[in-house]
Amino acid sequence: MPVRKESPTDGTILQLKSEGLSFREISLQLRLPLGSVASRYYRLKGVRHPSQVDRDEQLRKARRERRVARNKERSSAAIQAAIELRGGLPFSVAVGKARSKGASLEMIGLCLGVSKQALHKQWHQRSSFGN
Repeated sequence: MPVRKESPTDGTILQLKSEGLSFREISLQLRLPLGSVASRYYRLKGVRHPSQVDRDEQLRKARRERRVARNKERSSAAIQAAIELRGGLPFSVAVGKARSKGASLEMIGLCLGVSKQALHKQWHQRSSFGN
């Protein structure tokens, strides 16, 4: 572990801050940038900001939850299309509704027991004739 080197100004920063001076006044007196004085003071006091790693993990978790919800919605649409087709709804209407809700041809085909290529061919032929 590297040895932390203390600057001769560290004690001065702490002393001046305890006397009630602002970071701006300290920075002017020591001829140091304002940000350097403030960050050094907080580092010396042991103040830690929330970890960026934790924040990134929260963002990843939120994205994962949104993705799962979106996939559930799309899967439900594909299942609903298969049910509607078996119930007698016209092919292009049932598949069109499922596609508008985000279901892929592969998902719909799996629910119907056909390949996505076969489903695409059937959907394309029927939708081009207006059925």
